[in-house]
Amino acid sequence: MYNRSVNQARTDRVRDLWLPVLVAFIGILVSLTVWGLLVAHRRDQILASAQATAEETREAVEVGLEQQIEMLHGLQDLWRRFGLRPVDEWRANVGQRVRHVAGLSSVAWVDLDRPNNRLAVGRERSAEEIERDEQEARLHYDGPHLDGPERDASGGVRYSVFLPVRTPEDHAGVLVARFEVAPFLEAVLRARARGYAVAVLWGDDEIFSRGSPSADRRQRWWRVEQTAALPLGGEWRVIHRPTADLADVRLSPMPHYLLAAGILLSIVLAVLAHQLRVIQRQSYFLAASNRALEERGAELESRIADRTEALQNAFNELEAFNYSVSHDLRSPLGAILNFTTILEEDYQGRTLDAEGGAILARIRRSATRATALLEDLLQLSRAGRAALTPERVDMTALARETFAQVLAAEDNTNVEFLVDSLPEAIGDRSLLADVLANLFGNALKYSRGCDKRRITMSGRIENDECVYEVADNGEGFDMRFVDKLFGLFERLHRGDDVEGTGVGLAMVARIVKRHGGRVWAEGRPGQGARFSFALPRRTAP
Repeated sequence: MYNRSVNQARTDRVRDLWLPVLVAFIGILVSLTVWGLLVAHRRDQILASAQATAEETREAVEVGLEQQIEMLHGLQDLWRRFGLRPVDEWRANVGQRVRHVAGLSSVAWVDLDRPNNRLAVGRERSAEEIERDEQEARLHYDGPHLDGPERDASGGVRYSVFLPVRTPEDHAGVLVARFEVAPFLEAVLRARARGYAVAVLWGDDEIFSRGSPSADRRQRWWRVEQTAALPLGGEWRVIHRPTADLADVRLSPMPHYLLAAGILLSIVLAVLAHQLRVIQRQSYFLAASNRALEERGAELESRIADRTEALQNAFNELEAFNYSVSHDLRSPLGAILNFTTILEEDYQGRTLDAEGGAILARIRRSATRATALLEDLLQLSRAGRAALTPERVDMTALARETFAQVLAAEDNTNVEFLVDSLPEAIGDRSLLADVLANLFGNALKYSRGCDKRRITMSGRIENDECVYEVADNGEGFDMRFVDKLFGLFERLHRGDDVEGTGVGLAMVARIVKRHGGRVWAEGRPGQGARFSFALPRRTAP
């Protein structure tokens, strides 16, 4: 017994330790993952910022180069139109540009028609350089050209621009401009790329550098390169690398501190997990009671769900029964009508007396009414079951078309129909046509007996709804009974006065509600009625 107790105690201790160890392992793993994500996110942010800085530098370099070329094109156009005379004005104009354009060291005019005829402003050049200028000018007279890089004895880097010009005196020449790379790029980058060591390469030749990049090999990833297109062809590679000072500022040790804090927190959570494991064992019976309550609650929820499903099934069966009755009873009632017609035709004037004829007429009326009622019930069931096919509906055209169809069944066509320009609706066109057909049919029925029957339809947009109204000048109704209008089989007039089954307005209400709308009516006895329905404004599918 003692050995069994000792073994059980050892087993419990082992069970109590596995959860703290797991918590510590997961906590350290999460800390390492978060640390890695923070470092990666910081690297992405730094690279994005460096990329934006490099992009800004590239744009500045390209804009500066384009401004140089535009300035030279201005001189080219000026000389093409006015020539080089007087020479003093030419030298003053060019000298002003040499003084104010960063990097421009000299501008020369090389006359190709008269050898050794050369005018220059800016840095003095040796005879050898002048001769080379003339040779290169003759080589590049066919079009604008940018040549470089060229290094001088002191190590400075230059590039040259050649623009052919023909003066008004019909002298063929070449405008030769020399630019120093370092002054130009220093002016462009003076307020840009702070904290970055910038190097500019022309091909594989480094033509400019500013600042010293960080010597830490672990920061080799922090390097961004952009390509600046030269106006007359070629490209410069602009490389950005961080300086040591910038790396110290941006690469703070905060993620490493967070990693250490996460590991320490994992150890603390492991200790707490051990304590919770002990408390869990002590609260076993309370947990069992809670589980029993949860199971009971789940059982009740399951019963409620079963009852709800049963009610839904019963409702679906009732709908199916309604549809079946409405559909299947049409055939026998139609047969009654057919046999009644045969009986009337075959025995007319023979053995059927007046009372029999009256009874036969009553049979016909009853069967006709039953058939109409079942037909309306079938349409009502279809209106509630048919799938909606929403589309953009021109309500003005639909109203005219539907009224013409309804009016065709009337004997008296002395009806004035007025329809305004109606807002478009989004809905099922066939079902909306049923709505209008029932409203127009009601208006025609209850306006019989008027000297001039007038039916109007209007529409408007109000509070994110499309509102439509059908009004007539017929019998109207008492507003005390307005709640009965849209109920199934509810009629405010006697069946002998006006035909109908009391299903039409119920169908109107069902169709409109399926479209997310609403219906209402207004009227006064002897002063006509107005039936309205509103549909929500929607976007066409």
